[in-house]
Amino acid sequence: MTLNNDSRTVNASKNVSSALINKLIILCLTFISRKIFIRYIGVEYLGINGLFANVLTLLSMADLGIETAMNVSLYKPIAENNLKRISALLNYFRKVYYVIAVAVLGLGLILIPFLKYIVNLDQEIPNLYLFYVIFVIKNCVSYLFVYKSAIIRADQKSYVVNRVDIIVNICKVAFQVLSITLYKSYLVYILLEAVAVIIHNICVSIIADRNYRFIKNRENLDQNEKRLIFQDTSSVFLYKVSRSLIIGTDNILLSVLFGTVSVGLYSNYHTVTHTLITFVTLLFTSLTASVGNLVATKSSDQRYKVFDCMQMISFWLCGILSISLFFLIQDFIVIWLGEKMLMDDATMIAIVINVFFSCCMRPVWTFREGTGMYRQIRFIMLVTAALNLILSIVLGKLIGISGVFFATSISKLSTYFWYEPQILFRDFFAKPIKKYYMNYLNNFILMLIIVACLYMPMKLIDGTHIVTWLLKAVICFVVINFVYWIRYRKTEQFDDFKKRILSMKNRLFSKRMSAH
Repeated sequence: MTLNNDSRTVNASKNVSSALINKLIILCLTFISRKIFIRYIGVEYLGINGLFANVLTLLSMADLGIETAMNVSLYKPIAENNLKRISALLNYFRKVYYVIAVAVLGLGLILIPFLKYIVNLDQEIPNLYLFYVIFVIKNCVSYLFVYKSAIIRADQKSYVVNRVDIIVNICKVAFQVLSITLYKSYLVYILLEAVAVIIHNICVSIIADRNYRFIKNRENLDQNEKRLIFQDTSSVFLYKVSRSLIIGTDNILLSVLFGTVSVGLYSNYHTVTHTLITFVTLLFTSLTASVGNLVATKSSDQRYKVFDCMQMISFWLCGILSISLFFLIQDFIVIWLGEKMLMDDATMIAIVINVFFSCCMRPVWTFREGTGMYRQIRFIMLVTAALNLILSIVLGKLIGISGVFFATSISKLSTYFWYEPQILFRDFFAKPIKKYYMNYLNNFILMLIIVACLYMPMKLIDGTHIVTWLLKAVICFVVINFVYWIRYRKTEQFDDFKKRILSMKNRLFSKRMSAH
């Protein structure tokens, strides 16, 4: 069977568009379901939901970074159309993931006696342990079919998985809203989450079996190949542990230090910011397989040219998201859920700064995923995680909830923010990094100028009503995009971006014409 023959541009366009449509639909449904959730079930259960999600983020360390190692190992044999090698890799990872699922289940159950120390509520929640066990089982089930979705994604066909996501998630959220309204039951709510995961995995499995029949051949890797994979995985494991500690401890610390209700309040902000970051992440994640192919087949100059274009897009998107959130998120929370769900402005600013870091590093992270650049950064991530944990506790006690989020930004800025790009430029671009840092400085100054220009007009508009909030949003969007257009319109990156968009459009049009 022949693998994907479409160009990187065509594949990327399909992956990005389907991912954006998927998340846009889910975003709308999530806002509706969250409002109904708080009204009928309560912010306490919302806090538990966020807390358990963070605990399971920490448990995800058990996969040892296998998924990333699997994706990286598949890029070359897919580019070479080596079906036997692909089948052997998937057969091996299938066995590994079955072991991981059992390990996660065991670790999850071991943590049950410690829940009473991290759930911090004024009232007792019935069936708390049952809720947690369902979360753990849902997480374990998701591991069983990872290897099948991996072949689809590595073959630059993420849009196939995204289509399944759209259908399953629409049905899931619709049933959840209905169940909340009728039964006011958190148990039914999370059971529907688990059912959706199972249905999604079954659908993806059927698609993979039909389109990649050779994966059933059960080819085997020799011991030396397995050893090499685990050598790479050891570096990814350290990275995964560190990343899980960085992103997976905030809600736990909030619950222990300030109460589980604070987790519920933060989860509303996280819903907004995470969804927006997910749009950016999907844009760049959809390019990961293409980057893996690029690194395997192109020169360092060509790699850098693609990276430079991606960096321009990242700066532009980062400006839109960070500045818009700064001016709009507090008013949006009031419109959406009411003033009682607001957090203080200092916490909001800390959250926005973290959005900035999560967005602006995407091109570096995309190339890291595509190149498998983990061995070089494994120890700096451990330093980041340790620093984040210490600073979160210290600043949390000194200045309150905002300190937990400021600590995350400080730990990132002082470690991998400057370290990872150095490795990438040295090992994969063979170029000096000074221009990269100057671009960051210039864009940060540009963001501050835009904020200063918009500050007074935004303050004069009452954004707690939907019409005036939309007015503020339009002003932000127009001004920010105009400034960035002025900034980049005459640059090589912008010219390259326009050429790629035009090329993508022509190829898609040609393919549709040939299909007819």
